[in-house]
Amino acid sequence: MTSQAASEDGRLKSKRKLAIGLAAAAAVTAGIGGCTLNRMSAVEVNEAVEAYRSRAEQDAEVFSRANWQPPTEAPTTQRSSAAQAVEVPAVSLRQYIVTALRDNPEIMAAAETARSKAARVPQVTALPDPMLTTKTLPEPVRTAEGDNYFILGVQQKLLVPGKLEHAGKVAIQEMRMALETLEATRLRVIADVKRTYFRVYVIDQTIAIDRTNQDLLRGLIDVARSQSEAGRRSQADVLRAQVELSNLEAKIIDLQQRRATAAARMNRLLDRPPQTPLPPVEPFDVRGADSSVEHLFALADSASPELARLRDQIERDRESVKLARLQWWPDFTLGFEWMYMDPRNAFEPLPNPQTGIRPTVSQMSEDGSDNWAITFGFNIPLWVQRIRGGIQEARHRLQASYHEYTARRDMVFFDVEDALARVRAQQELALLFRDTIIPQAQQTYEVSRAAYTTGTTDFLTVIDNWQQWLTFSIQYHRALGELESSIADLEQAIGLSLGRTGPDNGA
Repeated sequence: MTSQAASEDGRLKSKRKLAIGLAAAAAVTAGIGGCTLNRMSAVEVNEAVEAYRSRAEQDAEVFSRANWQPPTEAPTTQRSSAAQAVEVPAVSLRQYIVTALRDNPEIMAAAETARSKAARVPQVTALPDPMLTTKTLPEPVRTAEGDNYFILGVQQKLLVPGKLEHAGKVAIQEMRMALETLEATRLRVIADVKRTYFRVYVIDQTIAIDRTNQDLLRGLIDVARSQSEAGRRSQADVLRAQVELSNLEAKIIDLQQRRATAAARMNRLLDRPPQTPLPPVEPFDVRGADSSVEHLFALADSASPELARLRDQIERDRESVKLARLQWWPDFTLGFEWMYMDPRNAFEPLPNPQTGIRPTVSQMSEDGSDNWAITFGFNIPLWVQRIRGGIQEARHRLQASYHEYTARRDMVFFDVEDALARVRAQQELALLFRDTIIPQAQQTYEVSRAAYTTGTTDFLTVIDNWQQWLTFSIQYHRALGELESSIADLEQAIGLSLGRTGPDNGA
């Protein structure tokens, strides 16, 4: 074999060794860095988001129709106001909830946040990037095989088994926290839609009642005018009735402004232009919550997304403590180096002066093959204060999460108790207005009006009785709206619609 052929064969062998070394490093990187947590997180978040989207219709139906009761025989004022309503088709609460769950930007932002948290998992479970290094020697290192001018190396940092796994579990728990935040956002938006919807209901009913009472006042003005013209009453009665009529018109103007504000709030929740018209809402009747507070506490403890998010936070912090403890263990670095050798001319010893024969020498110097090496190293966890500080930080964060969960649980139970008390009080109040107070006030007004016509009572008594009937009629619808708003508060605190609370065996 000639010297040139031997040199070329050596270079081919060195290139094969380099390729084998790089492939081995890549295989190690892919084998350790790949983790089933990556696939699990992507599947979990996609399934959760799609489940929320696919059940929007079902959620809207449950939250809008749970224990829903059609309106029964209503007070006379309510029936009269219905006749005065604008001929515009009513939009059901279910339609608004479906639109909000589909288009509300806060819900979409929460969903994207959850997906972004899932994308963190493959980042924290992957090994650091391999390091490609080169070394050029201006003054070559001379060896028997040749001169070494250049070294090419690749290094991969290998973490202690468990570090990547615990880091991935921390990221997964943060993803689950984001999913619970998404559910809490959905519940809050549903509750906001319901509260706005029933606020619009109260305003519409109040406007309708005021307009109906304008007709009643005009009738009273006609009666007072006829009494004044006959000389049985003074002109002051007519003027008093006209003042009340103008006062009602001023109230209607104020109510229309409030309705425009409520409509803009609803359009914001539905991601629509604020000036989009809002049709009247569907009528409904009194309903309530029959479950005991203990039953609702148990439901909130298991269904509240706020509490579920904090439980996920506790699990995240537990994994963080385990990850912090692993900092006591060193990480390893495995590498491969290829050293290019520039072959020198073969060494030819001088002939023996006595025999004239050249002595036999090794021909390895004629090969000039490149060299290679495997490197190995590890860091030394020397700065113990930093490691101990990290462990203490993780432990304190875990304890803070425990306390945060307890505080939030107490707040959820308070919200449930408060909302349930308001629901029961407003339910009783609405029934009292509907079945007792309004019929009595209406009868008192009609009797006083008849007495005024016959001259047995004065006009102030008629006006006072009319004002009471008007006030009680408005308070009835206000109690209905506040009742439904309190039910929305209760459902948001529990994390479930009342239609999904199930039977209460202790009730």
